[in-house]
Amino acid sequence: MIAAPTVVVAAYLYSAWSTKWTVLAAIAITTLGLLALMLRSMGTFPLLSNPIVSLSLLIVGSSGVISTLLPYAAESYPVGIRGRATGWVAGWSKIGGLIAQGMSALALVPALGLAAAVVALPAALSMLLIWTFGRETRGRDLRELEVRRRAPAH
Repeated sequence: MIAAPTVVVAAYLYSAWSTKWTVLAAIAITTLGLLALMLRSMGTFPLLSNPIVSLSLLIVGSSGVISTLLPYAAESYPVGIRGRATGWVAGWSKIGGLIAQGMSALALVPALGLAAAVVALPAALSMLLIWTFGRETRGRDLRELEVRRRAPAH
């Protein structure tokens, strides 16, 4: 009930507002949900004691990331490697779920707060990297983006 509308909103924002900032917003919401899970047990923030808040943020954020990550990756790589690069992004975006399932099967799942902290760190790093190196691709011809990446011929 939360994820499906989120995907629609994320797709709309991606096409109508900003590709880069939609991806960043989705990762930020996910990271906020992870931080809420970490801080939930501390009792310092009463709003976070309600698990619905942190779980809703995680569902909204991760649904947004899932719906925008692959299109953004496809628009960010040069044509010559776009297929392989997007395949790698797709594969690595799924590896976390496989690791989590494997850890669960082996009864190696850490406490929820610790798991949230471990996932929040690379999520925050990905925000920093996209903020710094990501490009706005909305409304631009991908061939134009391709030309800008090529080294000048001498």
